[in-house]
Amino acid sequence: MSMYGFVQNTIIGFVVLMSALYVLRKLMPKWVRGRQLALSTMLSQPSHSMLVRKLGNFMMPNDALGGGCGSGCSSCSSCASNSSAETQEFSGKNEVAVDEIKPLEFQRHI
Repeated sequence: MSMYGFVQNTIIGFVVLMSALYVLRKLMPKWVRGRQLALSTMLSQPSHSMLVRKLGNFMMPNDALGGGCGSGCSSCSSCASNSSAETQEFSGKNEVAVDEIKPLEFQRHI
């Protein structure tokens, strides 16, 4: 195998690996977060070198901020929305009355 073929296969392998990780993070976020937490905890043990511990601390997943049930995000439609969040959301200047909202009408032009 030539050097060109080796570099090409390495780049393609890297792209496929990154695509698989992206899909895993989108489809199974809790599982990926758990695996990331386990790996970073293992690397952060005091028995490892300073460089490995810093890598483990860097890989530590952040705490999920907001977005829980009752936050009013209504992105998953699985929990009751928070009425206080809804009133704050619609109290701004860009208030639109429900009567002004019209459904889309598709017309066919021949």
